[in-house]
Amino acid sequence: MWYKSAVTGVLSDPRSPRSGGMAGKPRVIPPFELGIRIVTQARTVTSGDFSAIVNASWEFGPLHSDIEVARGSVYGKPILGGPCLIALGAGLSAHDLYTSWRAGGYDCYAALGIDEIRYLTPVVVDDTIRMEVEVGEFTSTPNGSAMFCRLNDVMKNQRDEVVLTMHRRYLLKGLSE
Repeated sequence: MWYKSAVTGVLSDPRSPRSGGMAGKPRVIPPFELGIRIVTQARTVTSGDFSAIVNASWEFGPLHSDIEVARGSVYGKPILGGPCLIALGAGLSAHDLYTSWRAGGYDCYAALGIDEIRYLTPVVVDDTIRMEVEVGEFTSTPNGSAMFCRLNDVMKNQRDEVVLTMHRRYLLKGLSE
């Protein structure tokens, strides 16, 4: 859970007051490079969030939208559908990724896909989630005009249980002068 700053060369713990989720303290987002790890701000999923994302995604399966069916399930209450978790993870990490990309001299040119998605623990109303994003691959395109990157994403809840894992791929270009 440590990252090395490309600017200072100093190793930092992303849960420290300078870079992690301690209330009222600024977080330091490292410049984008191979091996860095970013821990996002946490967010509690409210009943309003739950309703909004279920309605926007059309995830109307009974485990997601029928409280009586969900009560009789092993979960005891409605759970968020997997596609909703992907959207929440993207939202939680977007600001930090763009900040890191820019600090490293890059901008996102294209999202290329998401691979190996796994849903491991359900998310319900009042769960607090965060993303832990590691740069697992960072390579130049064949003509050298851009960079491919693979992010290893892990979503965790307030109990530090892994909720979701996935690998996102992006094409990055250098910032224009």
